[in-house]
Amino acid sequence: NNNRYEEAEKEYKEALGIKRELAATNPSAYLPDVAGVLNNLGLLHSDNNRYEEAEEEYKEALEIRRELAAANPSAYLPDVADTLNNLGNLHQINNRYEEAEKEYEEALGIRRELAATNPSAYLPDVATTLTSLGILHSNNNRYDEAEEEYKEALEIFEEFAKFAPAAFQPKVEIVQNCFDELMGRSSD
Repeated sequence: NNNRYEEAEKEYKEALGIKRELAATNPSAYLPDVAGVLNNLGLLHSDNNRYEEAEEEYKEALEIRRELAAANPSAYLPDVADTLNNLGNLHQINNRYEEAEKEYEEALGIRRELAATNPSAYLPDVATTLTSLGILHSNNNRYDEAEEEYKEALEIFEEFAKFAPAAFQPKVEIVQNCFDELMGRSSD
């Protein structure tokens, strides 16, 4: 409800102020927290259709996370990919498809790289971004690309659902629904 949203926003903004102050004197310790709070504020604002604010927050979080990843890729590249994926979602919602595609593609590249060395940790993220790309391509009548993306995402989620059904079966169903919808659309 709206009350909880306003409460959450107030608390995030308060936390952001504190983290920014701490980061001013000790950036290496607190900049990751600044970026995390900005990313969370972006999610909150995006969920409440406050897209301009969300975009500003995501972009600042991304800038910080890119700087952190330049110095320590293994620690911060996953965060870069998360924020890119969030920006892609935001741009897709707002019909800014070229930007969304670019962000998803970069996130996917990072996530594939991470999954190459740690598949159990990062393959689900690969599948999530593939699903987002599939939706984007499906909405833009690029059915062949969407089909490939959904198939790969489905394969990954189905594999993980064997070991963690509660966590991954809902994702299998979502991607399967997207795939079925696509097959219905592309056969018209």
